[in-house]
Amino acid sequence: MRIAYGCLAASALGLLLTGLAAAQTRSDLDTKTWVKEHDKNADGALDREEFFQAVVEAFYFRDKYKTGYLAIEELKEASPEMLSAVKRKDRDKLSLQEYVNAMFRDFEAADTDKDGLLTVEEIDVYIRTVK
Repeated sequence: MRIAYGCLAASALGLLLTGLAAAQTRSDLDTKTWVKEHDKNADGALDREEFFQAVVEAFYFRDKYKTGYLAIEELKEASPEMLSAVKRKDRDKLSLQEYVNAMFRDFEAADTDKDGLLTVEEIDVYIRTVK
């Protein structure tokens, strides 16, 4: 994975970068590259399924110890939404489902025109506002 997965995860995108979240520290070129890599239908944006696939990929990429959970230390570039999900739990780790749910909160926040697609521009604006 090229991006701080956590794409919008980082922020997001560190995209999921490495979800959305990880993208906070990435340049516009990195966001464009990340979107292009995950844009399976080549329409220039990520739909929910493409985003979901990128999120799952990011989760398993970040799960260094192959535990099926992400520990807090594996979420260095996490968005506030991601960290909030972790802090609400009794344990300091996230399951795949919890990670996906947090990432889709980032997706919804970044999708400002509410068309169900994330463009490079929407991701970049979201990352700048989350910093």
